[in-house]
Amino acid sequence: DFLSQHTSINIQPQYGNKTSPLMDMRGYGMEAGYQNIVINVDEERLNRIDMAPQIIGNIALTSIERIEILRGSGSVRFGDGAMAGVINIITKNTVEQSFQSVIGTQGAQSNILNTGYQGDSFNIMLNTSSEKNDGQVVADPSGDAAKSQNDYNKLTVNLAPTDDLKVKMSILNSRSNNYFPNNLTKTQLLADPSQNGTGNEYTNNDYDTDSYSLKTNYKINPSLDLDMSYSREDRSINSQAYYGNALQDYDSESLKIALPYQGEKYAFIAGVDLLDGERKDSSGIVTKDSKAFFVEAEVKLAENLLVSGGIRHEKVDYTYDGSSSLKTDESLNAYEAGVNYSVNDSLSIFTNFTHSFQAPDVDRFFKGLYPAPNYTLSGREFNGFIDPAKSNTINIGFNYKEQNHSTLFTTYYTDLEDEIVYNPNSFINENIDNSEKYGLEIQHTLKVGNKTVLGINYNFVKANIGSNAQGFTDGNAMPGVPRQTLIANVNYQFIDNGFITLSHAWRERSYDMGDFDNARDKEQPLYSSTDLSINYSLKNVSKFEDVAIFGSINNIFEHTNAIAVSGNSFYVSNFERSFLAGIKVNF
Repeated sequence: DFLSQHTSINIQPQYGNKTSPLMDMRGYGMEAGYQNIVINVDEERLNRIDMAPQIIGNIALTSIERIEILRGSGSVRFGDGAMAGVINIITKNTVEQSFQSVIGTQGAQSNILNTGYQGDSFNIMLNTSSEKNDGQVVADPSGDAAKSQNDYNKLTVNLAPTDDLKVKMSILNSRSNNYFPNNLTKTQLLADPSQNGTGNEYTNNDYDTDSYSLKTNYKINPSLDLDMSYSREDRSINSQAYYGNALQDYDSESLKIALPYQGEKYAFIAGVDLLDGERKDSSGIVTKDSKAFFVEAEVKLAENLLVSGGIRHEKVDYTYDGSSSLKTDESLNAYEAGVNYSVNDSLSIFTNFTHSFQAPDVDRFFKGLYPAPNYTLSGREFNGFIDPAKSNTINIGFNYKEQNHSTLFTTYYTDLEDEIVYNPNSFINENIDNSEKYGLEIQHTLKVGNKTVLGINYNFVKANIGSNAQGFTDGNAMPGVPRQTLIANVNYQFIDNGFITLSHAWRERSYDMGDFDNARDKEQPLYSSTDLSINYSLKNVSKFEDVAIFGSINNIFEHTNAIAVSGNSFYVSNFERSFLAGIKVNF
């Protein structure tokens, strides 16, 4: 919800599932866009080895310090899948003593506790949250609403044994249990979006994740550090639907070693990334392992001129052990070069070139078998190895900042080779030759007086597919990509420590996710939501450091939002007005 309302990322629930949403940035489409975005939480990669999107819906917003969105760059540092860009989620690393409780319509409830202990050379932090919502759709024949339950627990220990050595250890468990609605026809959508379109029971996904991480930072000298991090994640997904059940177990391990150097005139970082990923299910075991080396540097040639560049080499190995044994590998490169020139204290202009790649996920090599009468997954049929996708992107723009207003303008062009998509006509995954994407991005902030701030975020993108042997038409629009996106907001300080924010998110209609022919009349509806929030803080109340009271109204005008999958199939997400109210106490 936050990313949808406050950024220009095209993001929608995955067939009603908000925990693991579909998302698109810079025109890669809703079906495959999430595989062209690398998402990291505290530098730990959330992208999985198969076609399941990243699970971000179980991360409590109160645990997040900031979110960084890198558009069209990041391939050297983050590698496979960073063709559209990178989303870095950075959580808080200081002890906070707080409790937050929220209630709302559709049975919304959440309780979030942050606590810990701060010592002289160490701290211990505990972040725990429990959130639930009954959803906006009527109950299914078993009496289950399209409800969600998310529980998140994270324990972090930070140690500083010496002035030059820092150690961070984390243990995380998260559990998400979500029911998401069935598809509707267009007639059903217009008549009553809250109905159960098929009359069947809702699909239930149960996610259970345990992860462990160890990070160290050693300062070799005032300019050079040694960073090392190890993480392990065990995750299971139990999916239950009216047509059958499926259980998938994931195991992944990563090791990163980096040497960052920060000098007066130049800086660089060199590192090694190792990642092993495995998935087990009823059809066998598949793995996707990668080994990479990268180096990135920036040089200050003059007071107002900064030049940067880098290169990455990555080797990806695949294995499948099921009805047959298969193995293949890919050797891939990424590189970037950029220039930033400061015209004066307020204005800088920049340009950069990026060569990126996306190694296919393990599901792209197979065709699922769903025999009648239950149409449950009985196995996978090998449909051939497909090529990695490769892209060349050039960005040109400027950044203007003054005391009361700022503007960031970027225009870009991307040329793609072997773009990877799922063809709904052949039911297999394919490459497209010679796709292209171009557009512009504008972010503008204006301060009016001392109490009002206006913000606008506008994106335009034109995404054209290429041709292939299966009959795709060169020059057709990539389905599921709105050409225009607009996010506008007004923040007004009505009293001391009291703020009210009015925001509006709008995304133009597009072809549905499977319409590569650009021929159907069942288009992806436009997205529209107007939201209002209010926040008031009371300082030094009784024994409390801060007490914040807040509330919000989402989708004020009750616009019906849905995602169109193919033909006459729609999944609703946000179509009713909803209310939230809560209190947060810092003690």
